[in-house]
Amino acid sequence: MINGYTRATKLIIPAARSIIAKELKYRYSMTEQDIAAKLGIAQAAVSKYLSGKYSKRIKEIEARINKDWVAHKIEMLANGNNKYANSAICTICKKENEFECKFSKADIA
Repeated sequence: MINGYTRATKLIIPAARSIIAKELKYRYSMTEQDIAAKLGIAQAAVSKYLSGKYSKRIKEIEARINKDWVAHKIEMLANGNNKYANSAICTICKKENEFECKFSKADIA
């Protein structure tokens, strides 16, 4: 069994990034380079998320996540406010993971 922090870093955060990348690409027509800049990750990682070439466990978590949790934050991110990237990821992680994160300052309201 993996602990909450490992689950967050290895599974939930990649699932959250995948959801955000797909929303930015398909709803807001952003390029992979723009998405990478907003998420603070490499363009190759964005390409991987968009193609679905990642683990089955990440896909299972991604399928379970309710996009409504972060729709407003993704919209704000698409409209140029990059501070919403981490907030969206933290919101998903807090709702999906059952441990008290000592690193997050994100408001999940």
